[in-house]
Amino acid sequence: SRKSPCNSSMLNDMERPADLIGQEVILVSFLLLLLVWFLNREFEVSYRLHYHGDVEADLHRTKIQSMRDQADWLLRNIIPYHVAEQLKVSQSYSKNHDSGGVIFASIVNFSEFYEENYEGGKECYRVLNELIGDFDELLSKPHYSSIEKIKTIGATYMAASGLNTSQCQDTNHPHGHLQTLFEFAKEMMRVVDDFNNNMLWFNFKLRIGFNHGPLTAGVIGTTKLLYDIWGDTVNIASRMDTTGVECRIQVSEESYRILNKMGYDFDYRGTVNVKGKGQMKTYLYPKCMDNGIVPHHQLSISPDIRVQVDGSIGRSPTDEIASLVPSVQNSDKIAPGTDNSETKDILPSTKKLQKDAVRAEERCRFGKAAEKTDCEEAGTEEVNELTKLNISKSV
Repeated sequence: SRKSPCNSSMLNDMERPADLIGQEVILVSFLLLLLVWFLNREFEVSYRLHYHGDVEADLHRTKIQSMRDQADWLLRNIIPYHVAEQLKVSQSYSKNHDSGGVIFASIVNFSEFYEENYEGGKECYRVLNELIGDFDELLSKPHYSSIEKIKTIGATYMAASGLNTSQCQDTNHPHGHLQTLFEFAKEMMRVVDDFNNNMLWFNFKLRIGFNHGPLTAGVIGTTKLLYDIWGDTVNIASRMDTTGVECRIQVSEESYRILNKMGYDFDYRGTVNVKGKGQMKTYLYPKCMDNGIVPHHQLSISPDIRVQVDGSIGRSPTDEIASLVPSVQNSDKIAPGTDNSETKDILPSTKKLQKDAVRAEERCRFGKAAEKTDCEEAGTEEVNELTKLNISKSV
């Protein structure tokens, strides 16, 4: 009988050698392993690329955040924080304030120090930068958070308070920020004293003008932004500084009324000729004691001040001249073996010359002398006379 094709193929398959089947199994297994290796390799490469992308993204985000923080820090140091937040919403900022406090603090004798000309002026400005840095560090304290540094003009430090309305609303007293600003001005005096004590051969003297009232604050420019304040309040505060007294704080009459109610004692100085305002009544802090000495600070009036004082401001600075002349101080003591009659003749002349020197100094300081050279010649002649008397007394 004939065999079917199907049966013949089945017989052929059964007749295949066993070794061929084994080779096919090995080949299939190898291909499967190769496929698995390629899949694993592809997964590993994909995972590595994904991880590398995440690391790069994190580094990029960190760098962007660092640059953003640096830009925010720089912006907050150029303009106040509440103003910077407003500028993020709008392109401009300006605001009127009904009662803002302003101080101008000047290092009155910095020009004398600068004339020494250390390294072409670089060393002088390094010292000034250290002192201004101490003021900034003082301003960074939480207690003075309501005070904003406006700018520095040479050796003059300008600051203001009451510009952040949200902080003013949080306080119980509407003028509480003025007390904070006044305390800051007092602390600036202490900082200068500490600076002078820590640095050899330095005797910087600070003069502060204080005023409060309506003013306008705003940001000028679209590039190189400048935050500043304007108004008569600012101008008067500047005049309180320029016509002020070294080592004391001069305030206007309006500011005196508020600060006096807060417990601060002032000396009534008198009327001061303020440019653009005429005669204004001003007050000085700290108040002189009964002996005429200003506590903690030396009383010294700037020689360029030309004012008419109709009130007492305590002991005149020229009264200190006697303590600066050793020959005058020692003239009251009679040396052993000296004739009393000669001493009696010398002492009245010495006291008279002392008074003449005081009066000459007063004329030089307050502009009552006709010319500056007259003051200098008079002072030189009086010193020469004192020297002659001292020599004759010692002989």
